[in-house]
Amino acid sequence: MAVAKTQKIQLIGISKHKSRILDALQNAGTLEINDLTEELKTEKETREIISALQKLDLNIANIEYAIKTLAPYARSRSIFEGPLTLTEKEVREKGSSIDFKSITEECQEIEDKKVKAVNAIATLEMELSSLTPFENLKIKLENIGGSDTAMFSAGIIPSDSIKELKESKFNYEIVSKDEKNHYIYFIYLKDQQKEFNSLISRIKYQAVEFPSNAEGSLSDYLTTLKKEMAGHEQTIKKEEAKLKKLANKIEDLYIVHDYLTWEQERYEEMKKIGNTDYSFIIKGWVPKINLKKLKGILEDITNEIEITEIEPDEGETPPVIIKNSSFMRPFESVTDIYGLPLHNEVDPTPYLSIFFIIFFALCLTDAGYGLIMFTATALALKLFKLPEGTKKLVKLLMYGGIVTFIVGGVFGGWFSITPDQVPEIFTTVDANGEKAFLLQQFNVIKDPLKVLILSLALGYIQILLGTFIKFFHEYKHGSKKDALLDYAPWPFILTAIGFAVLAALNVLPESLKTVGLYWVYLAAAIIVFTQARDKKNPIAKLIFGVLSLYNLVGYLSDVLSYSRLLALGLSTAIIGLAVNIIAALMADLIPYVGWIFMILVLIGGHIFNLVVNTLGSFIHSGRLQFVEFFGKFLEGGGKGFKPFSKKTKYIYVKNN
Repeated sequence: MAVAKTQKIQLIGISKHKSRILDALQNAGTLEINDLTEELKTEKETREIISALQKLDLNIANIEYAIKTLAPYARSRSIFEGPLTLTEKEVREKGSSIDFKSITEECQEIEDKKVKAVNAIATLEMELSSLTPFENLKIKLENIGGSDTAMFSAGIIPSDSIKELKESKFNYEIVSKDEKNHYIYFIYLKDQQKEFNSLISRIKYQAVEFPSNAEGSLSDYLTTLKKEMAGHEQTIKKEEAKLKKLANKIEDLYIVHDYLTWEQERYEEMKKIGNTDYSFIIKGWVPKINLKKLKGILEDITNEIEITEIEPDEGETPPVIIKNSSFMRPFESVTDIYGLPLHNEVDPTPYLSIFFIIFFALCLTDAGYGLIMFTATALALKLFKLPEGTKKLVKLLMYGGIVTFIVGGVFGGWFSITPDQVPEIFTTVDANGEKAFLLQQFNVIKDPLKVLILSLALGYIQILLGTFIKFFHEYKHGSKKDALLDYAPWPFILTAIGFAVLAALNVLPESLKTVGLYWVYLAAAIIVFTQARDKKNPIAKLIFGVLSLYNLVGYLSDVLSYSRLLALGLSTAIIGLAVNIIAALMADLIPYVGWIFMILVLIGGHIFNLVVNTLGSFIHSGRLQFVEFFGKFLEGGGKGFKPFSKKTKYIYVKNN
């Protein structure tokens, strides 16, 4: 498939039909509306929209706050249940009838009480922390303030300052102490204030404040603080019990949130519409394939509208939509990572698919891992209700499991075990007289050169395909002359080089060696005389033409990048082999229970190897697409198509 064609349209209608037209457009979900705010907008219309949006924004914010507050106490839907699913009719009926304000207000009230209690506990904890070391203070709290002639001061000094304190003339009492500090109090005359200030500055004294309006012993006061704290903790538990009960209504909030979001989206789009006193104007983009259907929907509402196909404004680029078959759609997960193509470029998804999945399998290269991956992902798709984006990725990994199983069988990868470790019914003898698995054609560890050649050959084919895609696309959509002179020479010379290499390696008949060599010469001459054709000076044309052959070095380096397929395949096999060796050692070295450790090492080690190398396979196979392949024909950076529709965050809407 290719990038879907879009058409810019202009819709003009009578104001009295605007609301119904907008409802129809939102339900259809096929029109991306352009902003006409600066062209046509009445002041009255603007005020009404802003007022409605402010109200909606406030309600949605309150609902989101309530959802966030209630979520920790709500029952989580199991993965078997999937997302909350309703029809559009059910969403409208429930969304417009649920009394969400009473829920959000009660939630706010409960949370306010909780916050007050938490803050009170924090304050009490600080006071308890500072006063508890003085719990055994014998002086009553009402006497702490001192008298006309005497002063009282309690505080903390570092333990290493106690010696200097003993040498002073002031009387003090140690109430308690720990490894770092002494907790003391002084009683001294007011006339000694200056000397006292000098002393406490030297001994790093930290004064502690006592409650000014309390009476009795400090121990009794601390007991009172603890009771207050317990009371606040009880309040928190009581309010949390209310939240747990209220959390049963969280799905109601989900429905209202998404329903109001539809309204919010509607008013946001209304801001973009041009208005006069009696009519409205909408401009936007629609997929060409949906244009006729959209016209029919709108004309069923009223015939007092006019829909016109118009040209884009100067410098305006159409939004991009990529459309693929259900089989190819999972590979869009790879394309989406790179970004969308431009509207006038090729959708790379169908072209990367076969290479990506084969490269993924070559990096993993273990039939056992492929079987596990396929089974796990197939069960996930069958048993779980997954979101659409997650479903695409899981399905892609399922494809990867199937191809990895096939490629792993060809490479003899079965959890990194050797043919000697399985019954002979599963083995055969290869051309070298060595035992091998059934269907095995390669040995990654023993014959890495064969795997390297295969990797480079696949890389060469993909890069060659990239140059052909560029040529055919430019020939079809651009200047045919430029396509033939600027882009055709590169697939021509790369094909020539591939032909010459095959002939030199005797893969092709020896008689074709000369043909291959002259083909390369001819292709090089074509490049020299076409790539600098914009130069007027003949000497400059020749020099720049010869220099353009340097681009072949870039193609060669790109092909060499595919050697990472060998590296990843080797790492999977070697790590698996190491796991098996360590497991066997566990069984041999640990008496009686060694087999238990062997099983744990085998399961844990192979799961680790599978997870890490699956991630590495995805990343490196993707990198080969993004850097080596896409660079040959794709610029990227397209703006995604964002139609006016009914988007949801918490619920899934099914067809009525």
